[in-house]
Amino acid sequence: MKTTTPHTRRNTRRGYATIAVVAALSMVLITMMTYSLLGNLNSLDTQVGAQLKQDYSQKEDAVLSALLHVVPNKAIGAMQQGSATNADDYTWEKIFEEALVLANAEQAADSSIITALALGDAITANTGDTVFESMGDFVGAATTRTWDNSQNNLVNGGNWYEYFMLIDESHRRELPAPLRLTESHYRLDKQYPIITFEKLHVYNYKYHHSLYYKGLNVSTDTYPLYNLYEYPDVRFGYKRPGDYFVAKRNWWAFSLTFGSHNTEETGIPPVTKKYVLSIYEVPSQLPLSSSATMAVGQYSDGSNWENVSLQGGLYADAVQTQGTVALADGAISARKSVSLSDATSVKGNTLDTSFDAIGDRENRALASDSDFYDASVAGNVGKVAFIPINPGAEFLKLAGDGLASERISPTGWNEYSRGAEQANMRIEIREMVDVDDQVPVTIRFHYANTSGTTEYIDYTRGTNWPSELETGGDAFPFQTDILENGRNALVVNIDRISAFLGTIPNAAGVSTNNSIYLYPNSGEATVVAPSVPTLDTDLCVTLRGGKDLTAYTSGFSVVTDMRLYIAESLNDVAATAPVNSGLPAGAEFFPPMSLFAPEKRFGETAVIDNPVNLKGQLSSLKTSTADTFNPMELMGADDTRVDARMMEAELVDLRSPAELPPIHLMNWLITIEEIH
Repeated sequence: MKTTTPHTRRNTRRGYATIAVVAALSMVLITMMTYSLLGNLNSLDTQVGAQLKQDYSQKEDAVLSALLHVVPNKAIGAMQQGSATNADDYTWEKIFEEALVLANAEQAADSSIITALALGDAITANTGDTVFESMGDFVGAATTRTWDNSQNNLVNGGNWYEYFMLIDESHRRELPAPLRLTESHYRLDKQYPIITFEKLHVYNYKYHHSLYYKGLNVSTDTYPLYNLYEYPDVRFGYKRPGDYFVAKRNWWAFSLTFGSHNTEETGIPPVTKKYVLSIYEVPSQLPLSSSATMAVGQYSDGSNWENVSLQGGLYADAVQTQGTVALADGAISARKSVSLSDATSVKGNTLDTSFDAIGDRENRALASDSDFYDASVAGNVGKVAFIPINPGAEFLKLAGDGLASERISPTGWNEYSRGAEQANMRIEIREMVDVDDQVPVTIRFHYANTSGTTEYIDYTRGTNWPSELETGGDAFPFQTDILENGRNALVVNIDRISAFLGTIPNAAGVSTNNSIYLYPNSGEATVVAPSVPTLDTDLCVTLRGGKDLTAYTSGFSVVTDMRLYIAESLNDVAATAPVNSGLPAGAEFFPPMSLFAPEKRFGETAVIDNPVNLKGQLSSLKTSTADTFNPMELMGADDTRVDARMMEAELVDLRSPAELPPIHLMNWLITIEEIH
């Protein structure tokens, strides 16, 4: 018989109790580990989601940056002859396709890099990679009409036909003023980025909503082509943010969606963002500008500028300030580089010569409430591009655009970019006395008629072109003369043109015929093409009778591929500032004038008796990186620089489209802004 002592039973009960405690503690630990694992997994999911969202954001930024370069190139291409033959190359579909490729936005890592890593059968974590079957999977219009299937819906053009977008409550307050165009051009604008003279600002008809004029600061009745805008809040300082500048804003609204193809794999819902891409057409309007290197502050011999005031900013491909340069307003901007002297200031603030060095610009941005700085370089300013439309010496040459059916845009590229093509009047020299005696004896005068088309009349010495001393010669605007330096000259008497046009049936007046191009037609037997630099035997042009231009209410422009002499005072009589121009009451106003020539000379005599006084803007047609434009190197008739003591220059900004001459150089400012 076996018995158990009480002590033994107590130990057995304790053993059972210990097992229960251990089991309970184990369950607690397992539960804690499970929660920890779940927490880590959730944290990992959160990190993956955040990384994917960051990946999408970076891809989106890359696409937007690529669009800044692709869109203007396509817009230019659509204006060129032959673009209609390959129209698919200029569509919005093609634009976004090329931007995706340029940005490498369909994959997180290049396939060649992954292959080089030799990872074998490793599973990729790049679940955010996407292959779009069409751009419609990625890009869409900001607002769509489901019933309009006549065009693709990748973009909405910024024009009055997109009224459904303009009144959309979700974003109408952030949209710019639209432009007006024909319905056929509206449909073009949905397919291609169209830049054309045919796009105009909306008239101030009473039934139009105020959204149609938002951001415009002068009457669109009076100034339908270019208006007065506030400069956008961007770091590139062609103007200061909020300052007025003359421009036309072409714009398109679109949306981008990343992740819609990958939601099942990533668990991240797609996010759609809307944007406005703008191409501002910006006529040259700063006191000094150049598409080459521009030296400011000193002459080429190293002496300092004298009697020169700068009221506004500077722009060039590369800006070099020398000596003391003080801008009362504006900013200094360049496409490639800015080199500053230690005595360069803007609005009283001395500029740091290392402002664009890596690290300095980032530190400056952190220390400032604004991204804007008094000096800027286009390549370092984010989602902004600036493109000078300057064809150089070709600006002074004719070159047709072919048939309108051969291009996509209603406006041809040569017409848009060349001053010679824009002139409403032309003097074509068709015959000289002899190859060795370049004196015109036959000219062809082209002019605009009241119907808006061009006609011409041939004038020949001895028949219908009287000399200055013959009957009627003193009323004829175009004569010949020999200057004091022995040069043969074609004389343009500006004060005679208005009355002369009045003698020609159906000729429009000087409000339309407000620009003239003068050129020798070297295709004719006795006519020799001018050289640059000019030869003593070349024909030149001289301007006389231009002191009072108040009859030219829309301004006057002269373009020639010959040397140009400014014989006497030019545009020296003030006029009444136009109504609704945005100019202050009582402001001094002169009819806008521009002169374009390969060489300019002040005066016709070797000795300049009267000082040279300038007020306005100076630009250059130079485009070569090897060229340096020194804007104050003004030359006299003896081919030497005008003495600084005989010169005074007041260089100022344009204040209104009323001050814009008929022919001018053009720039494009391209921006992208998110619609929130």
